[in-house]
Amino acid sequence: MQTSNIQRATSNVEITERKHIEVKRWTFGVRRSHLFLFLLLLISGCSYVNVPLNDDKIVLEKRIKNHTLSETFAELRPLDSRRGNPAAATQRDIYPATSPAVAQAASFHDKDGYFVGLAISGGGLRSANFAAACMFQLERVGMLQKVDYISSVSGGSLPAAYYCLNHEHWNPKEVEQRMTHSFATDMLIQTLLPWNLFAMGFTDLDRSDLLAKTLRENLFTENGHEQTFADLLPDRPRLLINATDLQSGRRFVFCNQSFDEINSDLARYPIAYAVAASSSVPVLLHQVTLRDFTTDFKQYRHLIDGGVSDNLGVETLVETFRAQVETAREHGLPDPYPHGAIFIVLDAHVEYDQNISSKSDTGFFESLASAAGLTSASLLNRASQETLDDVVLKNAPDTATAKEIREALNKLHREGFVDLKNIGGHRIRVAHIALTQLQDLTEVPFHSFQDSVNSTSTYFNIDVRRAALLYTAADLLMRDRFEARLREVLEEMNGDVQR
Repeated sequence: MQTSNIQRATSNVEITERKHIEVKRWTFGVRRSHLFLFLLLLISGCSYVNVPLNDDKIVLEKRIKNHTLSETFAELRPLDSRRGNPAAATQRDIYPATSPAVAQAASFHDKDGYFVGLAISGGGLRSANFAAACMFQLERVGMLQKVDYISSVSGGSLPAAYYCLNHEHWNPKEVEQRMTHSFATDMLIQTLLPWNLFAMGFTDLDRSDLLAKTLRENLFTENGHEQTFADLLPDRPRLLINATDLQSGRRFVFCNQSFDEINSDLARYPIAYAVAASSSVPVLLHQVTLRDFTTDFKQYRHLIDGGVSDNLGVETLVETFRAQVETAREHGLPDPYPHGAIFIVLDAHVEYDQNISSKSDTGFFESLASAAGLTSASLLNRASQETLDDVVLKNAPDTATAKEIREALNKLHREGFVDLKNIGGHRIRVAHIALTQLQDLTEVPFHSFQDSVNSTSTYFNIDVRRAALLYTAADLLMRDRFEARLREVLEEMNGDVQR
């Protein structure tokens, strides 16, 4: 009997110990999962990546301003004095931040007296590759070297930013390789990783963060350093990346002025996130968020695809040109651009999707993607045409008749080039280099070629064969329609500089 009691007691002790061990294991497991969750929260992204420029304790009149090479109202020394000698200037090679508006207006003008702006449309990797191909053509002709500002949207922001950040890496081989990287596949793989799925459900990590990650890793990292707006090269054009403010529907330009408004340091902002914001198509991607540091209250700006407000990026250039001329006039300063403005627009939109016509039926996801693409493309194409027309209308002098304006618009649509005088008497030239112009070229059989170009989607993946067609298209368009005109402009510019 005593032995039996001892056995039962021993058995109870063993059961108690096993339960205690199980409780300890469960507790450790819970603690470990909590630790994992805590670490995940630390590393899985955040709602914003911008940082403050000034301590909010500093009174407004004593706060410093942003001084990067992303500037709509440039207070930088003339680019011509630095071209060909990158070592002669640095990111901080600027006039004093305390200079009044008059001194700012007097300091930014290029010596040649021409405002040369390059606008690059949206359109995923189709736009990225077509724009890069056109930029190499412009460089061959000698016009890219004259560009003062690049204004880009969505996929066009990839080559725009890459050009403004690189010297030795800006060459056909490297650019072709980098602009055909499968960014969308990278993003999809990252999205399906268990820890990212968990983080996207319980933290602020989203698809736009993952797009920014693959852009950073494959385009905007140099020697292990994540490139920011402080890394923009002083002998390259000033870079203006366009997004859309989700709350107001207005353009948001990544530039000194915009970041001054939210008291944020643009020099420390990653280029990859600016490009991701410019490319964040609603529904397909999440908005990119900026923290507004002008107040201690938590306020934010939410940014989506720049194509929603202007898919060509040309409005930013027109407004920059006009603002600089008007400011100089208001302060009694010499005309900064007596020889006028040259706007070169690289437009990657196409008329229709040739892929669908070759299939008897489409799958669910392809139908969804095609419908979304059709909706956005139709709206953006219409808006792009209206935006381009608006460039002519806004620059038409008061004395121009309706007939003269219609003729200028028709010439722009028909030939891709227009030369006119604006309200202030400045000569305005617009070169519209667009994929849709391929149908007007007659030297080679273009039907199958254009069908292949039209079947290149606006996705952030692209087949290398499609990319090669876009390079061919850029070469054909430049040699057939634009090279002679641009060379005439260059001869004029060089002649004015020599005089």
